[in-house]
Amino acid sequence: MDLRLESADGPLTTGESLGLLRSVPTGRLVYTEDALPAVRPVTFAAPDGEIVIPTGDNPWFDRFDDTVLALEAGSIASSTRTGWTVLAIGRSRLLHGTDNLDGFDDPARAPWSDVPGARYLVIDIGHLRGHRTTLPRPAGDHR
Repeated sequence: MDLRLESADGPLTTGESLGLLRSVPTGRLVYTEDALPAVRPVTFAAPDGEIVIPTGDNPWFDRFDDTVLALEAGSIASSTRTGWTVLAIGRSRLLHGTDNLDGFDDPARAPWSDVPGARYLVIDIGHLRGHRTTLPRPAGDHR
C-alpha cells in the first residue's frame, strides 16, 4: 500500500487507517487516571485487528486488564504541516507470550522477538478512525 498522502484533509478509509497505523512503531496510549484523560507514549504493533504493546515486567500496565483504551498514532511533516492521525479504541487484555496473538506466528511479520516471560497489553480494535490533516501556519511562523 502506498502510504503517501496526496489528497486534501479528510477521513481515511479503514484500510488506509490500518496501513498507516502499521507504518509507525510508536503511538500514544490514551486512558483515564483519577477520572482525567491521560496519555503515555508506547511502542506497539498492529497485526490483524489488534494493538500489541510490549510491557516488559512493568506492573504499571496491570491496571488496564479488561478496560477500554485508545491508541493514537500519527505523523505530521514539519515542512508542509500535512500528515495523518489514526485512533484505535477497544477492550484490552494482558497476555504472557505471543501464542494467542494473530500475526506473531510468522517471524517475518512479528516486529520483535518473543522472549520467555514476555508480557503484552493487547487492545482488540473495536473502532478505528483516521484522518488526513493540515495544520495551519500562522502568518510569520517560519518553524
